[in-house]
Amino acid sequence: MILDLSEEGLSMSTNTAAENPAQRFPAENRVLEKGQPVRLEIDLPGPSAHIMPSKLETTGYIAWADALGRAGVRFSDLPGEARQRLSEWLAVNASAQSRTAPKVALAWPGAGARAGGNGRQDPVPDHMSISLEAENRLEESTAGSATVQYEFKSLGTDLSAALRLIGERARSLTRGSSAAIGLEHKGAIICRASVGLGVPALGTKLDMSSGFAGECFRESKALRCDDAEHDPRVDLETCRRLGVRSIVAAPLRYERDTIGLLMVVAPQPFSFDEGDVAVVESLAHTVVRHLRQEAV
Repeated sequence: MILDLSEEGLSMSTNTAAENPAQRFPAENRVLEKGQPVRLEIDLPGPSAHIMPSKLETTGYIAWADALGRAGVRFSDLPGEARQRLSEWLAVNASAQSRTAPKVALAWPGAGARAGGNGRQDPVPDHMSISLEAENRLEESTAGSATVQYEFKSLGTDLSAALRLIGERARSLTRGSSAAIGLEHKGAIICRASVGLGVPALGTKLDMSSGFAGECFRESKALRCDDAEHDPRVDLETCRRLGVRSIVAAPLRYERDTIGLLMVVAPQPFSFDEGDVAVVESLAHTVVRHLRQEAV
């Protein structure tokens, strides 16, 4: 599924990892690797397809990837006309249901066969199709909808429900135990979405002057805490009281201002990696896009 899609690239979660976590992406069979070039074909369905080309072809590269099958693709050669077409499609279909979601096919240039350790030619997957349609893993999902971008947008103007849905997805995709979203309101950062235990309750005023969340907000950059017991940035007493050992957080940036943050926590140390940081950043962008649409 696509976690995020823009004129610059996309981030995705694939099912290329094995069912057994111990067998996920063995080194000799890794499919998604940072820096790997890819060819992309994006199919944009909709009533305007007869006026403008519905399929966009471009090249890109894997900007980041992790062992759970998640990756970010940066477009490297999207023609101006295609970029405009994608931008227009995203604008027109901002509130579309998943049935009109774009489908994306990725192909590996030069893929076909690779010599294995025994000298034989082993087949290499040279094509993978993904879409915005996601697995329904949410505890409280919206009927008839199954995407990150499109699932929460189908909630219309219910901002609280949309934020909770994004928080649910952040928790699920990073394997965290809880998630929270704080937004600026009248000069203060207020918790607007709270999923699980160990995070502030709805309506709580968040202290941005100290602690891990405060540093994320003040520095306006994504941060990761591997172990609260050995990280000077956290409020250790609070983390112990809440049973939090790992944290990943990303700021919500609206134009040049930082207006909030998205945070996921877990009770075990070293629960998150750089792929989780990228996922939380992508979902933070999703929050901001939704806020922009609300403001229009």
